[in-house]
Amino acid sequence: MQAATMPSVASDPLLPSQQEVQPPSTAACHRWALWQELADELAPVLQDPLGCSGFLHDIRVAASQVMQLTRQDPDIGIFHMVHATDDKVHRYSVLHAMHVAMLMALVGLRKDWGDARTLSGVQAALTMNLSITELQTELALQTSPLTDAQQAAIHAHPLASWQMLRQLGVTDEDWLIAVAQHHEQADGSGYPQGLNQPHQLADALRTCDVFGAKISPRAGRTGLLTPRAAAEIFRQRSAGYFGATIIRELGLYPPGCLVALYTGEQAVVVRRSVDPSAPDVVLLSDRQGAPLAELVRCPECATELEVTALAPPTLGIAPAEAEDWGQ
Repeated sequence: MQAATMPSVASDPLLPSQQEVQPPSTAACHRWALWQELADELAPVLQDPLGCSGFLHDIRVAASQVMQLTRQDPDIGIFHMVHATDDKVHRYSVLHAMHVAMLMALVGLRKDWGDARTLSGVQAALTMNLSITELQTELALQTSPLTDAQQAAIHAHPLASWQMLRQLGVTDEDWLIAVAQHHEQADGSGYPQGLNQPHQLADALRTCDVFGAKISPRAGRTGLLTPRAAAEIFRQRSAGYFGATIIRELGLYPPGCLVALYTGEQAVVVRRSVDPSAPDVVLLSDRQGAPLAELVRCPECATELEVTALAPPTLGIAPAEAEDWGQ
């Protein structure tokens, strides 16, 4: 991909002055489309980085766009990550990188890292698996145990990706170290070097990476429900600091998850609210469990719509309908 083909953040039509004259539903749909387009643009860059003449430019622009979209409307970015769609397994490597980058942008905002440090972390998230991009999707579709060669590639990928980035001209040390150390753990049980004092960005990246992987579907299994993924994150002693940040940002019922309401209806969460038990939802079924012919948006925090549980993935919304969830 040529560098000029990556959408420019500076030319994004959703600048503050233009947002004022756009209906909110139009803005939401546009931002959803921007996440979709960003994934499409990232694919050739991550799949053939050495053949991409504008790699550094493309990654920087993509990272800047992740940061901008996350600031503008984090609920849409979270929805894009959490909601299950048919293409997630087949596009696992690219979507996982983009979603982890979004989580890093959220962490950067919460921790007041500033633009420069957050940009380093987001670029690291996009490129942490650069040496195994194709292998990641292959493994997402694989139901058999890993081969010895696959295990070796996984074990080597933090330093292999670090080396590729240096070869491609990356000089940002925070970016490079985060990639090289993103599977190290504070107790020394990580890999490939067994470090016990990983870089802070690397620690954040590992936590975001693990969380994103746990909620992602694979061949033969659905992604873990958010509370279970959170519980597994907290079982890792070294993940408490950034794990708590991620869970606080996403909430108990993050946008994109299916929920059962107090009324008996099933719904999909579209926005977080002040009350974690009453997020803003779109109804998918009536009180008897029958699918609705049309999606019904409900006001946030309605007492009678309190969430009682996460719903099994028996009902859902098609990708085309997902684009309209902001209306």
